[in-house]
Amino acid sequence: MVNSEINLRSFRNTDLDFVVSRQLALYETEYGFTSEIWKKYLTDGVSTFIQRFDPEKDAMFILENKSIPSGCVAVMHLDDTTAQLRFFFLEADIRGRGAGRLLMDRAVDFCREKNYGRIFLWTFSTLLAARHLYASKGFRITDTHMNPDWGSPVLEERWDLIL
Repeated sequence: MVNSEINLRSFRNTDLDFVVSRQLALYETEYGFTSEIWKKYLTDGVSTFIQRFDPEKDAMFILENKSIPSGCVAVMHLDDTTAQLRFFFLEADIRGRGAGRLLMDRAVDFCREKNYGRIFLWTFSTLLAARHLYASKGFRITDTHMNPDWGSPVLEERWDLIL
């Protein structure tokens, strides 16, 4: 269960290295994502998020455990009615305690506050706990394809939620 030592806050520019470096490390260790294509995809994605950031349409939330950054989720606008959730991850030691649900709830609430009609995200089929969380929030799989480019082949899935 989430406790008083866990909190969410908006990102600061100093968090960007955490967002990139921890995702690179976690996905390499847990899923074998080691390719330069994966690294470029992630770093370019964070860079694009920052370049296009509009505080009226976009958000990034950092989850802290005992004041230490331990997770993230971002909302990135595509247009006035569609947002994409990105960079959703949790450190291994915080998983299974409701922290992922806390992040996801905040991201979806932000999208509702900003009157988005649709939210989508990309994930892959072996992220079972995340997929369960997405389904519990009402997201549904709308597209799939195999991706062999990240160092270990994965079945990517697009999940959409109509608000």
